Amino acid sequence: MARVLRQWWTESNRDMLVLSQDKLIKTLVAAPASRFEAVGGTINGIEFAGNPSSDETLILAHGFGSGLGFFFRNVDALLDSNKYRRVVLFDWLGMGGSERPSCRAAPVRGWSEFTTSFCNSRFNPADAVRFFIDPLHAMLEEHDIDNATLVGHSLGGYLSARYALQYPRRLSRLVLASPVGFPEKPHDALPQSKLPTGLRIVDALWSSNVTPQQLVRLMGSTRGRHNVKRALRGRIPHLQESEVDLLADYLYQITVADPSGEYAINSLLEPVASPNSMGVYAREALHSRMNDLDSSISIKVLFGDTDWMRSHPNEESARHVMSSLQSNRQSNSTSSMHVVANAGHHLYLDNSDHFIRHILC
Repeated sequence: MARVLRQWWTESNRDMLVLSQDKLIKTLVAAPASRFEAVGGTINGIEFAGNPSSDETLILAHGFGSGLGFFFRNVDALLDSNKYRRVVLFDWLGMGGSERPSCRAAPVRGWSEFTTSFCNSRFNPADAVRFFIDPLHAMLEEHDIDNATLVGHSLGGYLSARYALQYPRRLSRLVLASPVGFPEKPHDALPQSKLPTGLRIVDALWSSNVTPQQLVRLMGSTRGRHNVKRALRGRIPHLQESEVDLLADYLYQITVADPSGEYAINSLLEPVASPNSMGVYAREALHSRMNDLDSSISIKVLFGDTDWMRSHPNEESARHVMSSLQSNRQSNSTSSMHVVANAGHHLYLDNSDHFIRHILC
């Protein structure tokens, strides 16, 4: 009943979501796409055929609150490079057009182990990571994908790194674009009781699994669509009007779909304040884990020059990790960090040419 009421109020359903995705891709990408479903239809994806003589596959993984359609500016140029046999775009489980497990099976983190909420799946951070990366691994296994380059953006970058740490065999290269989650939490982090009132409210909402998507669902169709479009223009102001219309409709559809993977904002991440700074940290940081990355996998980290994700200490931690990995490498693989000019957090759209150049080299 709740799903029926939500679909009525938001004037949206999965068929409309897939239709908006297909319209976006067909209109803005010249190359023809084909369905790339996996795990019994659980994972939604599309693929583009490239150079049949190549044995390399490129996989693009979106970030939080996003979907595979956001990579529309990158596909044609990547195919024109003739570097890849195919280019695959997919949606993480619980996001985009992929299956959305109900709240009791989604990565919902309760206030404590004693929480009795109907929707508390009692996922710890490791459970939440597996919720996302295990279906990705099943997808690669099912389609027998080897020698793959995995490119992940934002939260998708964090999850891509965790995938490479857990399942390195099918990857040859890892590109983390504006990733979240590198630094460890500061040692002088303030307890909840000592936070300023405003931050205490944010912490309470975050801890109770309130998400931006829930706010858009409450707005209904007319106000929701208007606010999504306005937010999109504000975050990526250089989009052409035709791109804005298609992307806004697509973003609205994936935002108001059944709540599921969005709960990762709390199960994987947490807001932290210290006397001198505040930010969002991974509950299980990459900083101390990346030294375990298989030495055969090359890794590159990218940030935009005006990227809010560069804020201290995320960039500093990523740079330290890349330097440490490179100094310990004995194979032909490389580790490096780069800043993309004229780009913010959405560097794959802000400066698509430079973003693609970093993927290819």
